[in-house]
Amino acid sequence: MLKGSKLRKLSRLLFLLVLPCCVSGGNGVNPEDYPAADKKEWGQLRWVLQIAAQPLGDFTNFESVDEIGDSARRFEIAFSCYFLGAEQYHKFPAWDGQIKNGYDRLIRKMFEKPVWQYWSEDSAGRPLYQPGFNSPDAPMADPIAYRNIMYSGHIGMMIGQYEMLYNDFKWDKPGSIVLKWDENTQFVYDNKSVQDVMFMQMITNPVPGIECEPNAVFPACNQHPVLSWKHYDYLHGTRYFEAAAPLFKKWFEKVMLNQETHEIAFAYLIKQGYVLAQWHPKLGNVLDKKLGPAVKAGKISLNSPCNDGWVGAFMHAWAPELMEKHYPYMKKYFVVKNPDGTEEVRTDKLFKPDFLGFFTLLAAEMGDEETKNKLLERADKLYSPIWKDGTYHYEYFNTSYAFGAKPAENKAKTAKCCCASKDKKHVVVPMGSLGLGKCCKDKFQNDNVQDRLFGMSRALPKSGLWKMYNEPFDKRHFSEPALTDVDIKSVILKRAVYDRAKKALIASTLGTGKDGVADFKFKNLDSGKNYILKDREKPVAEFRGVKEYNIKFDNKVSHDFILLEGNGGK
Repeated sequence: MLKGSKLRKLSRLLFLLVLPCCVSGGNGVNPEDYPAADKKEWGQLRWVLQIAAQPLGDFTNFESVDEIGDSARRFEIAFSCYFLGAEQYHKFPAWDGQIKNGYDRLIRKMFEKPVWQYWSEDSAGRPLYQPGFNSPDAPMADPIAYRNIMYSGHIGMMIGQYEMLYNDFKWDKPGSIVLKWDENTQFVYDNKSVQDVMFMQMITNPVPGIECEPNAVFPACNQHPVLSWKHYDYLHGTRYFEAAAPLFKKWFEKVMLNQETHEIAFAYLIKQGYVLAQWHPKLGNVLDKKLGPAVKAGKISLNSPCNDGWVGAFMHAWAPELMEKHYPYMKKYFVVKNPDGTEEVRTDKLFKPDFLGFFTLLAAEMGDEETKNKLLERADKLYSPIWKDGTYHYEYFNTSYAFGAKPAENKAKTAKCCCASKDKKHVVVPMGSLGLGKCCKDKFQNDNVQDRLFGMSRALPKSGLWKMYNEPFDKRHFSEPALTDVDIKSVILKRAVYDRAKKALIASTLGTGKDGVADFKFKNLDSGKNYILKDREKPVAEFRGVKEYNIKFDNKVSHDFILLEGNGGK
């Protein structure tokens, strides 16, 4: 017979064993096992949500110089969405509300005429991409109907992500996409018709690619329709991806990827059958009089960390084995390690604003945390990040023009230049001024696309894009416990994740350091079940019979709330 202390120990053990699982030490839930945002990442998220909330026709904080280069509004908006999508999927899948609203508004902003009206001129073609150019094509205003995958591809991918993330299919309705030119002319589409337009071009063009500019297929822009089809197929039971992606991949490997140098071609010219790349033997014969000599003289290189990073990161989402094979060589060529231990990326003379951002994104997607973090450190030194009212972003700053812009027409435009002085006063100087570099010797060209790329890089874990397209949210996700009614101006949210296997909702905050009480709400609860709420290991509340539960907390300090499902009321 057991007596005394031994009996008490056995009784204690039996008591612990028969307790509901949620009462034990957090049910084995460790908040640090789940992805989390830091303060900079949260600040960038708040910045994008803030500008997304602007009126749709207000393009303040969308400071595109022109609509030709990679700083164009369509790219600013699209990569803002991809940043929001990465945050929603990886850091805050169990948080309902503001990110969805921001994503929705940005999609709508993409339909505004100032974003796509450039195509009425650009659709006629440019000599740069048509050697021997002697007569333009007939221009067209409709930015989706033909070519222009640098617009339509993003429309498809943005809507696909939105539908996957939020189970909201408003863009599937006929006539839901309206591009209004004037009172008498508008171009009307829906999600399916956009997918059809892209797909028919991919499979009927002379090569399995879709033109951005007339005659020019860019491998970077062609990643977006491929990913668009992947989400569309998952959600609608179609087979666009299965039919088109293998064709593009085979052609890409054979024609657009140099198997010896591991570099990716910048573009392909359809009529000439020429690869627009540094390694192409006919370089100078197929290009216009300006670009060829500039490349040969070393003033411009078509070996681009921006291009390779863009293609590599997004192609990894659907052809991971290919990018994983070539990434080590790309990294060796493009990433420069300095004697002081810092790292940077070779200057991209073709795409000055975004070269660091895209390669940082590639490092993030590949799970190369060391390189990603060092490149983010480099970004913080180069691009003047700004904290303002709890938001964080990298200052838009233009020192020159992306190749293909019209500097002669823009010389009169001005930009704020931060002189290298103690008082950091801003002066206004002509963008085309030769003295700009002297005034701004501590400044580097940066745009809003790169700002979002740094945010995406922080948001993505290893294979983060791959997971979004190969492990999408299922229908059950949308009825699981989630967080709502978060005041993002007062609360710094670190993570909001529901672990289905452990039946646990983890909601973490970072302390503000200032006195104050905040609150938010847990929703999608089962009124027939018991719930235990803990802050780390400290019990906070136990309840049942409710579908929602509001929690108030000291906002000065950090919290790791764990909401655990009980034993069904037994």
